[in-house]
Amino acid sequence: MTATATNETPELPEAGMEVSPQLTGSGDGPNVVSLRSAVNPAVDERIEAFSINGTMYSILTRPKVNAGLRYIHLARTRGSEIAIAFMLETLLGVEGWEALMDFDDLTEEDLKAVVDAASKIMAGAVEAPKDKQRKGSRRSAG
Repeated sequence: MTATATNETPELPEAGMEVSPQLTGSGDGPNVVSLRSAVNPAVDERIEAFSINGTMYSILTRPKVNAGLRYIHLARTRGSEIAIAFMLETLLGVEGWEALMDFDDLTEEDLKAVVDAASKIMAGAVEAPKDKQRKGSRRSAG
């Protein structure tokens, strides 16, 4: 299966029409998802992650979904060490990643704490959307 890009502009729904989040298509033809670059992309949000000798380094709180996909791909095809290096450089930024690598007194516990925090953030980037909460269990149906 190959992917091809088109510049066709799909018809927009009329005002008041409900748009299904599912794939759309015409008749018996294939269903197509039209992906478009964001016109006004969200600003990267960062929080403080760690400090080295008084210099604070931050971590990206909401990585792009494609970075999460790249992380999964690297873990599967190249191994966890390569994937973790990609994740840390992506989330910490080059400056934070370099600071960690250059810090001679970095302990395994310190590194584990940073990797654990980063892993939770990266996992959120590729987590499946959660359905609305329902009352009761599936078995009881309410």
